[in-house]
Amino acid sequence: MLALCDKLSVDTTLTLLQTVCMTGEQEFIGDFGKRLSVARKQKGITQERLAELVEVHRTYIGFIEQGKRNPSIGNVYKIAKALKMPVKNLF
Repeated sequence: MLALCDKLSVDTTLTLLQTVCMTGEQEFIGDFGKRLSVARKQKGITQERLAELVEVHRTYIGFIEQGKRNPSIGNVYKIAKALKMPVKNLF
């Protein structure tokens, strides 16, 4: 993400910089959600059950998988633990 942002010229407006950087961030969050969805399904766990294990609202997992929520590192840890997999496998 930083490499993309660093390539912008010095004359670029802050708004454009934020838009380009946010696009990279949103792509990363979306990719994370897709990997979470695949891992969860491979384990045979529903979104609702994963939410129970992580102790979050049932819609939160769905929003993460859709790329609409950016989970905290603490929640990423809890998700990986609930899926019985290393955190790095979600990235």
